[in-house]
Amino acid sequence: MPDFSPKLLAHPEAKSPRALERIVIAKRRIQSILDRDTAAHQKTLEQKIAEQGPKPMRVDPHLIGLAIMDLLELKRLAVHNHSATKTTPWYANPGTSAATVAKRLTLLAPLYASVSGSGFGNLTGDALELIVYKCLDLVYEANPRYAFQGHFRLNEPKVGGRYRKTQPPKNIGRHSTSKEADFLQFGHSAGPLCIECKNYREWTYPHHKIIKELIIKATELHAIPILVARRIHYSTITNFLEPAGIIAHESYFQYFPADQAGLATKVKDKRSLGFTDVTASEDPQPRTLTFFNNNLPKIVDRMSVKWKENQDALLTYALDEINLAHLYTAIKSPAGGKWLEPDDGDTPE
Repeated sequence: MPDFSPKLLAHPEAKSPRALERIVIAKRRIQSILDRDTAAHQKTLEQKIAEQGPKPMRVDPHLIGLAIMDLLELKRLAVHNHSATKTTPWYANPGTSAATVAKRLTLLAPLYASVSGSGFGNLTGDALELIVYKCLDLVYEANPRYAFQGHFRLNEPKVGGRYRKTQPPKNIGRHSTSKEADFLQFGHSAGPLCIECKNYREWTYPHHKIIKELIIKATELHAIPILVARRIHYSTITNFLEPAGIIAHESYFQYFPADQAGLATKVKDKRSLGFTDVTASEDPQPRTLTFFNNNLPKIVDRMSVKWKENQDALLTYALDEINLAHLYTAIKSPAGGKWLEPDDGDTPE
């Protein structure tokens, strides 16, 4: 019989035998990884357990978070820190000596710090936007009907490692927003598209703030929202975005600037941070090209009908006037009437 802490058993996810089975798998894999790698960041554990290995052994990130919590409660996991990453926790098995962990963190922590700070976050944010920009430009060149706004000045030298970008305007006709879209695309009979790009390591979950922000700006601009992110949890798509009429695309890659190939190689190494999906490139992968060239024009009309039907409820939710459970009922989500609001810390940041 698997051993669980009282804290885990009190969690709403513990009501699901299936979730507990997945947590058991995650706990075993965490300890196996730490036996081999000595120490790891939660992002590394999520990458290795949620996205690598045989599919039956993969576990969703929010359950990995619960597995870590349970191991800590049972004192089967130790927390370490390093000056390069301050209070950020690094995990090791309890039997591993502090000196051995410290030696390992001397390699890992400065590397993680170099790719997780806000400065490098701007560069990775630009990297995905540049990929989307090139896709939109190819679509426009093939069919000028699909004009767009949001432009990188690729012929100019970089400033601080970043291409200069002309942001799209904050208004479409008489409709305006105080927020800023990454791109606006026109030419669809259903109306303009408001495109948001998020090049995060974290999977996007239903309650994440980025969805609320996209809803607000798209509503204010009278545009149809599109979210492009590295990974979007299936419940976010099935229970939220699809029934709401919010178009979503998973890039499956975290893009780094092309001139950061050396850094990308380091973080991809399976004995390092193990972020194997990282790619230092300014060229879109075929999956994303296909989405913008072929798939998007085919689904805009269908999704716009849902978006316009649900827009009032979605805005009410984005303004924190109703919770996710009420929204799911309003948009006729498959999870309507079944959703439990997550506690803080249930899912990765």
